[in-house]
Amino acid sequence: VNNTIMKSAFVFASSVAAVNALPTSFKSGLDTDLASVKSPYDYYLDQKLDHFDRSNKEVFGQRYFVNDTYWNGDGPVFLCVGGEGPPLTWKVLVASDHCNDMVELAPQVGALLLALEHRYYGPSTPNDDYSSENLRFLSSEQALGDIAHFHAKMSDEYELTDANKWVSFGGSYPGMMAAMARLRYPHLFHAAVSSSSPLQAAVEMPGYNEVVAESMANEGVGGSQLCLDVITDGHKAVGELLETSSGRRELEEMFNICTPNALDNEANAEQFAGNGVVYLPVQSNDPVCKGPHCNIEKICNMMTDSSLGTPLDRLVALHTDQSGGACTPANHELYLRAISNPKDSGRSWYYQTCTEWGYYMTCPVGSKCPYVQGLHKLSSDYEMCSRAFGIDQETVDESIAFANDMYGGSDIQGTRIMYPNGEIDPWKANGVLVPPNDESPVMMVTGASHHVWTHAAEDTDTEYVVAAKQAIWDQVTAWLKEE
Repeated sequence: VNNTIMKSAFVFASSVAAVNALPTSFKSGLDTDLASVKSPYDYYLDQKLDHFDRSNKEVFGQRYFVNDTYWNGDGPVFLCVGGEGPPLTWKVLVASDHCNDMVELAPQVGALLLALEHRYYGPSTPNDDYSSENLRFLSSEQALGDIAHFHAKMSDEYELTDANKWVSFGGSYPGMMAAMARLRYPHLFHAAVSSSSPLQAAVEMPGYNEVVAESMANEGVGGSQLCLDVITDGHKAVGELLETSSGRRELEEMFNICTPNALDNEANAEQFAGNGVVYLPVQSNDPVCKGPHCNIEKICNMMTDSSLGTPLDRLVALHTDQSGGACTPANHELYLRAISNPKDSGRSWYYQTCTEWGYYMTCPVGSKCPYVQGLHKLSSDYEMCSRAFGIDQETVDESIAFANDMYGGSDIQGTRIMYPNGEIDPWKANGVLVPPNDESPVMMVTGASHHVWTHAAEDTDTEYVVAAKQAIWDQVTAWLKEE
């Protein structure tokens, strides 16, 4: 989720080896009008555009993938649920960030591996149209209908019976969908693994940035209290400079703002600093990444280097490195125009935040948020929904409240659903951290970022990530033995 971002012999090997050993049983693609499709391993089904209006006969091509390498006819069916983010590729059932906890368990239980792309993400977009009129068919409810139809199609094609138990998997929003599929269709899905899933919808999500602060101070991942203090103090200095005309000119020079006097506009100032003047890779933290400033430890090494000057000087230095010297845009109006473009595929997730989930990451005064507190106002998010999609504030509020009424939020009452979360993942703020019932365990993975345990196994995985995968496998295997 991102408002601006989860083995057989060949899969345990390197990614290159996995690609070379792609099973011939991957299905070949059918003819399709979707010109952007390149892979020969894509497969499409005719999916109803509207599952709730039987008079609407329109269909679209929904993409899916199959790997039956380990399928023995008697085993379970593992479904990787698609969602927001980059389009899926055939690698989703070989080695990817999406559902490799599922892929790596498959050989042990003889599972049939499936992946279904979410409508309006990737080539599974009706008419390649992201206009507000067409996006009205984008919702979790419609996507759950897609899953039910897909279940029926695959059951027919593979002659599946009740003995072939289905388990849904996913991370982030797909993790939410995995849980909701089990909740809504307990007769179709035997169990689910819902990784890093922020099931508690909320218009305002101040907890995200509070977890960012906690994670930057977490010594277990290379953070420190000093590092957090420098980041916080630097942003306080930014906030103070924003209050005066001369201060704004200083900021425009220091941060190489593209347009002169841009920060005199309050909305531009919010865009520039409301969610931080630097990128903190907390959600995607990779302890062994190779690039500069690519994880918490490397950021903190820079932030705690007093030779770089004041806390503000250090933020400027980091910002300059991250921007590569390019000027910094601070143009709220241009942003709104861009997101209002009906050909922009990025609109899909923004639309769902306005119609179902919210997650607007504010930085309230008096919170633990390390950025300029009070700068990011909900009014800018409401304006985005109104300008880009014609959805007013009251409708946004009502829609997000209804999502919790419909699914239960963090008190979701499906059974046989596992909820793993990462200790440093900001999305855990709206995740399921307390078991909703006796049949739905939770798990906190020490030092882990956003559903990192769903990624393909690496020799550099921490012991906690390795243990998390094993715990998932043990739980799913135990559930498969239940009737």
